[in-house]
Amino acid sequence: MTTSKILNKYTTISTHLEKPDIDDRQYELIKLQNNLVALLIHDPTTDKSAAALDVNVGAFNDPPNLPGLAHFCEHLLFMGTEKYPSENSYSSYLSKNSGSSNAFTAALHTNYYFEISNQAFEGALDRFAQFFISPLFNPSCKDREIMAVDSENKKNLQNDNWRLYQLSKSTTNPSHPYHGFSTGNKVTLGDKPLADGLNVRDELLKFHEQYYSANLMRLVM
Repeated sequence: MTTSKILNKYTTISTHLEKPDIDDRQYELIKLQNNLVALLIHDPTTDKSAAALDVNVGAFNDPPNLPGLAHFCEHLLFMGTEKYPSENSYSSYLSKNSGSSNAFTAALHTNYYFEISNQAFEGALDRFAQFFISPLFNPSCKDREIMAVDSENKKNLQNDNWRLYQLSKSTTNPSHPYHGFSTGNKVTLGDKPLADGLNVRDELLKFHEQYYSANLMRLVM
């Protein structure tokens, strides 16, 4: 099913959003049949289209025995889906059409976003949507992305602001999710699960199934 057909199945919540007088863009707030709420913005003057999707799940939802799983899930969603199995399908499509993308995992939410030339928007949106429908979590990518997460953590350790952030976390209640290690590294996502007989891919699939639900998502495009 194409993205345009999916978006045809919606109800309008509002077309009258408060905005500055100088803003001549058109807005429509809609709700899809699967309970995803989306804000559509029409601006005929722009040469780029964009979308951002926020999921109401973050590092606070990490299983106690897998610190960094929410962040690791964010990394692996980019690495192939059932409809577009090539791990470079999304990034290649964006680069060929003057596009870019990124994502971040916070304590309570995870955000994914991209921009691309107008004529390629629907193709990008379809590839983007598959992250939340049928990601592969390909085992061949898992170990490589664990190292990418580990490198990100090592880079953070050189940042003074990050060190202060970790110091503040260390003073909090150990039973509160804020106290936990949210980035993940080779030990928490690789070595320890292996030693404990834990299949990280299975845990990723369960995590995605539990939290990546349309009613927990908000989209702007």
